[in-house]
Amino acid sequence: MNRIVFVLLTVLIALGMSISLFAQVRILPGIAAAEAELFPPYEPYRVPLLTAGIAFIACAQVALAAVWMLLFRAQSGTFFRPGSQRWVITIGAAIGAGTLLTVGVFGFFTFGQFPSPTDGMDTLGLWLASGLGSLVGAALLGVMLVVHRLVDRATSAQTELDGVL
Repeated sequence: MNRIVFVLLTVLIALGMSISLFAQVRILPGIAAAEAELFPPYEPYRVPLLTAGIAFIACAQVALAAVWMLLFRAQSGTFFRPGSQRWVITIGAAIGAGTLLTVGVFGFFTFGQFPSPTDGMDTLGLWLASGLGSLVGAALLGVMLVVHRLVDRATSAQTELDGVL
């Protein structure tokens, strides 16, 4: 792997991790408190939805950390050695957990009675966004299943080749 690409990807992953940590600690709690203050009927939903948002970001952080480990394995030339599968599975598990959270939020907006200060358009937007997020998460999970299988086959081939040589 080209050194410039490796450094650029490492910097982007570190930047993503730091921005997501800032969002978990400062942005999401601030938004939740401000919305509950502006529209008091949101107060009972503030903690559950804030928890779901923070947990979703944590899933993204786990996936980024696993991608970072795979990036280091690719740089050192050990990507198709035993051990890479663990990181691919970790990415898939993080995507699966994030998708389950999104499906839960979608179910909440579908079947729950969420108050709206306007004519319900904000609730419709949240419902559509969580529904689309659920579909995208399911698609990403499917892609990760294919990647898991490909890495498994390539690792088996590399191990067999190493045994021949």
